Amino acid sequence: MFFSGIQFHSKWKVPGSKSPFDEATNVRNELMKVHDLKPYRDAIIAVVRETPMKVLICPEDVTEVTLEKEMLYDPLPQDVKKKVVCRNRFWLTDEALSVYARSAGYFGLEQHSPIMCIGNGIPALLGRFEEQTSKGYMWINIGLGDWLFDSDKEDQMDRLTSTVLSHAKDPKAARQKTQKAKELVEKRQTETMEILKNCLID
Repeated sequence: MFFSGIQFHSKWKVPGSKSPFDEATNVRNELMKVHDLKPYRDAIIAVVRETPMKVLICPEDVTEVTLEKEMLYDPLPQDVKKKVVCRNRFWLTDEALSVYARSAGYFGLEQHSPIMCIGNGIPALLGRFEEQTSKGYMWINIGLGDWLFDSDKEDQMDRLTSTVLSHAKDPKAARQKTQKAKELVEKRQTETMEILKNCLID
């Protein structure tokens, strides 16, 4: 199973960035990081203690490397840490995808890794929060609404761990549902490209 941390909107932390430090955004980040990330840490603990699986904590953004260690890995109980790997550097898309493709699934607060997973038949739970605007609602559009977890809605976060465990314990069912979503996306893509082709020909 996989998880990706997130640093919200801290563009000033990107190496070489010319974005100025934003005090208001930084305050909001610090205020919400426990609220938003603790449910995922709880899910990691449950996977390790209730299944034979290991967990990889991995960044999708270079600014997340420090945060994932602080909020996800370091607070883990010692017995759990033995089966958790915390990636300590950023990786590019091809390397990430090659790992995802060999995984049991993904759960986290990023948007691009879940898309990569579903596109390759790998189950993926998608987390979101208010600052991500409309991102994440695509999961509803492709039939995965119960795999979408809004950090600002307590009832959704209450079922995160149980949903992650259901994927780990019944991978066949999770993959079947993933395949249906993948086929729906491919069907819609074919239909929209047909419209585009007809418009260009006309």
